[in-house]
Amino acid sequence: MSELEQVERERRLSRIRRLSTAMKWFVTVVLVMVAVIGALLVITVMLPAVLDAATETVDLSDIERNLGEIPIAQRIGMGIVLACAFGLLLGICWNTRQLFDQFRKAAFFAPDTLARMIKIGIWLLAYGVFDILSDPILSVLLTWDYPDGEGQIEVALDGGEAFFLIFGALMLVFGWIMREAATIAEENRQFV
Repeated sequence: MSELEQVERERRLSRIRRLSTAMKWFVTVVLVMVAVIGALLVITVMLPAVLDAATETVDLSDIERNLGEIPIAQRIGMGIVLACAFGLLLGICWNTRQLFDQFRKAAFFAPDTLARMIKIGIWLLAYGVFDILSDPILSVLLTWDYPDGEGQIEVALDGGEAFFLIFGALMLVFGWIMREAATIAEENRQFV
């Protein structure tokens, strides 16, 4: 490798390290925000009197109710659904943060880097599936106490679910491909 090629390679690696460091800390801030907002929302739904939110409206498609009107058992169920959603988002953020940390170290083909890519794909797919299922579950929980025949079930699909499913599958397959590439590169190194 010539000196000019070596300098250009160092420039590229430096650029990768700088952006990866910035993204690691950005995702860390997002991770903290998701945790705080998620905890506040779960507490608000489960115990609306604590944050003086009993008159706040829950709006899910055509269903609209004040939090204070919803029985405690249903609010606890809704809180569990919300906690699961935010838990999945935290898993996505944590693994993304760790992936950027691996990139910062220039450990592109390290086993942990490749495992993180696969984990991100799995977390994204899990969130996409959960997002599809959460609307019907929440609608049943919101209307559970309605008189017979007035309960509702809402099913909604939008671009968000498709994004998480497609991007999750992409990350999963890309992680598998990168793991195979690392295995082939290691075999070639041992062969030489």
